[in-house]
Amino acid sequence: MRLEVMPKGLVLGAAILMAGSAMAQVPAYPKPTPEQQAGIDKDISRHFGDAPADPGPVQMDLSAAITPEAIDKATKKVADWQLKVAQPYFDRIWTWSVLYSGFIAASESTGDAKYRDAMAEMSKHYNYELRSKLPNADDQSVGQTYVELYLQDGKKDPAMIAPTQAGLDSVIGFSTLRPNDPRLPWWWCDALFMAPPVWARMATATGDHKYIEYLDAQWAKTSALLYDEDEHLYARDETYKAKRAKNGKKIFWSRGEGWVMGGIARTLDYLPADDPQRGFYEKQLREMSARVAELQRPDGLWPASLLDGEDYPQPEISGAALMVYGMAWGVNHGVLDRAKYAPVIAKAWAGILQHVYADGRLGDIEQTGAEPAYYPPSSTYTYGVGGYLLAAKELKAMAQGAAVSTDPGRTRHIPVVQLKPGIPTIWLIGDSTVRNGNGDGAHNQMGWGDELAPYFNTDKVNIANEAIGGRSSRTYITEGHWAEALALMKPGDIMLVQFGHNDSGPLDDPARARATLPGVGDETKEIENPVMKMHETVHTFGWYMNKYVEDAKAKGVTPILCSLIPRKTWKDGRIVRSKDTFAGWTEQIAERDHVGFIDLNEITGRKYDALGEAAVEPLFGDPHTHTTEAGAVMNAESVVAGLKALKHDPVAKDFSDKGRSIAAYKAK
Repeated sequence: MRLEVMPKGLVLGAAILMAGSAMAQVPAYPKPTPEQQAGIDKDISRHFGDAPADPGPVQMDLSAAITPEAIDKATKKVADWQLKVAQPYFDRIWTWSVLYSGFIAASESTGDAKYRDAMAEMSKHYNYELRSKLPNADDQSVGQTYVELYLQDGKKDPAMIAPTQAGLDSVIGFSTLRPNDPRLPWWWCDALFMAPPVWARMATATGDHKYIEYLDAQWAKTSALLYDEDEHLYARDETYKAKRAKNGKKIFWSRGEGWVMGGIARTLDYLPADDPQRGFYEKQLREMSARVAELQRPDGLWPASLLDGEDYPQPEISGAALMVYGMAWGVNHGVLDRAKYAPVIAKAWAGILQHVYADGRLGDIEQTGAEPAYYPPSSTYTYGVGGYLLAAKELKAMAQGAAVSTDPGRTRHIPVVQLKPGIPTIWLIGDSTVRNGNGDGAHNQMGWGDELAPYFNTDKVNIANEAIGGRSSRTYITEGHWAEALALMKPGDIMLVQFGHNDSGPLDDPARARATLPGVGDETKEIENPVMKMHETVHTFGWYMNKYVEDAKAKGVTPILCSLIPRKTWKDGRIVRSKDTFAGWTEQIAERDHVGFIDLNEITGRKYDALGEAAVEPLFGDPHTHTTEAGAVMNAESVVAGLKALKHDPVAKDFSDKGRSIAAYKAK
């Protein structure tokens, strides 16, 4: 082993780590072999990145604090440098497509449109086409950006996804990689980051479940071939299952594990909530996260070869960034325990920031390859920066607290439900207080819609909870969720609508842009939507609620409006109502449109008043908005009581014994 001493900055501080500016001596790292240097030279010639002898000083202005402000600064510093040096050489090969996913994430996280705009320009330049015919996973990967742009675009131009769809359709019938090639379609672990997220996004964009079926089937085959049930890590490909490192241990490549963990996160972002394989992916993310957490070094990072840090002492940032991304995603979505993994993630992020240079270069990224290798500390490559930007987005979500678990993401579409034919369906439309996150009780929070079914005879009526966390009466429509739900409804169905929790705030908020104008009138305001990247006419809360009513009636569906459930806000020993705002406006629209109205705000408010503050406290899983399972059950019973109080209850004959036991609400 040949060694050389290379300059590196020191990290100072404890609670908030700051990268040092002084050039310092660090442990000697192995020098690339001639073969590895040839690979580095080739990557540089292809403009994937570079590895200068003198990259300049390490940055000294980034804080490792897990706060939105600090993370935004770290995001922009690296993203701005990378965009400047990389944009002239954009291509469709996988090394670039990972960076593109990172740029989309950076725009969503920081609110800066320039990263997304660059992706839109790149996509148009290539006419949204993939890199090859009969594309393998690597060449499918750029489709992630094309489909994400399509899903975020208000016009949803089919031309944006048609080439990618054609590419996927061209290989969907193959049980192997391609004709006359016996390998699996995803025969190497990297493929699990490159391909499955494309297939999941295509299923969302088209509504065609065949893409999910293919995804689940192929991932299962790859897992059976490469996943080590003892180590809870993936072999890079089948040839590595028998290989051993110099210390006699198995070879698990840091970036390879990052590819899989990141691929799981990006797939679950779009996998239907009720997909039977969802638990399989979540289990692997938990197992892999636990294993890499065990292997984390004192500097917060991991070597290129996870089980051979002695022969590969140098930290490897692309693998670390992708593993941080996967773990942070798991915490934000309730798959991983926040208390256990937040310290692991924070320590890793602090370590990663030690390898950012003053100009924004992200160093210590291994060149392309299939196994652990040696590289100069200055080496940077596009895919490593992509992983860094994805991690930063999830870190910012972590910094914003557990409440993010109620918002599955702006591009998450309505859950797919299995309905019994020949009977009516009760459709639930609303926000996280109706369906919290994935409806699985993550963060001890549950929406009332997921507790409603036991009160009905489901042989007589279906219950379809199509609420999505984080949505307002406006964004449930503008993001396309309402059109999807309405298309599934049929004459004779019933619809309950509850909004209001997310309808306040700036109309053009750069993070969410979801507020509505107050009241029930016809007032409008023209804005440039910073999230949707489009001009928008924003209406009053009442206008949007009226739209749900009119659209449902036109479909032969019976609409019933519900006022929002009360927040845990006390004044003079009573729960504060919203009669003067959203609860009152909802009632006004119901009266004006001559439809049923359930005053959940008042019904549950009375229950809370009777219980008192101490007894109500355990009914909430966060400070004031989202209920626990017990709180959700109470609110579901309020819905049943409100239905029974209607002059014409359309589901009176459909209650179960449990539902019949609930007394009708009596207004004072």
